[in-house]
Amino acid sequence: MDLFGIRKSFNRRNFVGHGGYAEICRIAYPLVIMSASNSVMQFVDRKFLASNATLDVAASMPAGILYFTMFSFFMATCNYTSALVAQYHGANDPVNLLRSVWAGQTVALIAGLLITFVIPPLGIFFITHSGHSSELIAREIEYFTSLLPSGVFICMAAPYFAFFSGQGRTVPVAVINIFSCLLNILLDYIFIFGKCGLPAYGIFGAGIATSICCAIGMVLIMSYFYLQNQRRIPTRKRWEFHPERIMKLFRFGAPAGFQTFCDVGAFTLVTFLIGHVGEAALAASVIALSINNIFFVPLMGLSDSTAIVVGQYIGRRRHGIAERAVYRAWRLAAIYALIGLVIYLGFPTMLANIFYPRDTAGGGVDFALVTRICAGVLTAAAFFNTCDSIKYIFMGAMRGAGDTLAVFLLNSLTAWLILVPGTVLLTVGIHASIYVVWSFVAGVGFLDAMLFLWRFQSGKWRTIKLIDRTPKKTAHSGEVVA
Repeated sequence: MDLFGIRKSFNRRNFVGHGGYAEICRIAYPLVIMSASNSVMQFVDRKFLASNATLDVAASMPAGILYFTMFSFFMATCNYTSALVAQYHGANDPVNLLRSVWAGQTVALIAGLLITFVIPPLGIFFITHSGHSSELIAREIEYFTSLLPSGVFICMAAPYFAFFSGQGRTVPVAVINIFSCLLNILLDYIFIFGKCGLPAYGIFGAGIATSICCAIGMVLIMSYFYLQNQRRIPTRKRWEFHPERIMKLFRFGAPAGFQTFCDVGAFTLVTFLIGHVGEAALAASVIALSINNIFFVPLMGLSDSTAIVVGQYIGRRRHGIAERAVYRAWRLAAIYALIGLVIYLGFPTMLANIFYPRDTAGGGVDFALVTRICAGVLTAAAFFNTCDSIKYIFMGAMRGAGDTLAVFLLNSLTAWLILVPGTVLLTVGIHASIYVVWSFVAGVGFLDAMLFLWRFQSGKWRTIKLIDRTPKKTAHSGEVVA
């Protein structure tokens, strides 16, 4: 008996065939480990901040999300270099593959200038007009300003990481990121609590540690890029300006960037609005989301690997294999989400108590109340994780295929026409409880998942032409020629 098609879905062909579980996992496991290390880093970061003062951890989430929101467009646009690399790699076109990386470098340079000179005053303006308490605002500004340099380094490193991940060479990407995360944990401990003869910088030190580690990660991936075998792909060749490559990156990457900006921006606003419910509700939400990162962020690694596999098989003109690989990736994500569901529903209080503050006063917040609220938020998180296992896999597949405009439109629809207005009504209008607010957020997550599933099944992604297919020649010496 084949129960709900489970036996057929996990037969030998689905494991070892083209686009099978084995291939997906081979590309995904370094990205999942990398994402998990990022989750652990953020978790330890907030654990240190919670040990310092509960108000610190309450300030870290809205300020951190605001920081991410304000450079997310540039980061996502630069990261889209990996989709171009994946399809050119599948099409065996190393010349345009390298030109795509050069285009990403150009966009990253522009992004770095804007992040440095435009974002700081805007971010401080939003924080000071958030309506939070003066003490919370002061800590949010400290964290925001100390994190800003890391945004520049992340964007500058993105095209170099894309060069490797787009080809399915995800191990070096993971190794460098894991090293940076481990170093960040050490520097967090030193800067937050004032070790090794340094003063205790608290929440400001947490941001400085992140910026230092992002700079080191950028230097490492750039060095590895330029040390590649020059006969295979001449990465040290003189940089060439190709406006058509830059325009292609903007054409497909900009919608992906706007989608990330709108998605994270909406969630940023939701987080700030939760601050109106009360500082205990905000602290509980931050703790629950920090715990959730441990389970959620690795799902992003699986989503990224789905985009890579889809891009490579589309580059080889094998759309059927690409489609089957997406559904296999979703089955893996569903199993992962189920594990998180069991843990969240079974041990919510134990998870919340991990963040018990060293300072029992907790910056004026009752941690017993925080723990009770956190248990309810984790229940909602268990549900929207299940929905996100659908959304992010199919969204990754659509990005890999170049269907980024649809991703942007669908996400903007739910985020800004449903999620944000609904949260404003619940928190400011009728002053609903934090449990009602998070139940609403989970319901929007379900709608999101169904919309992305519908769009992928429509098959529109099959008609998109992301790359040109001009055959390239090689010199007699075996070197690539442009």
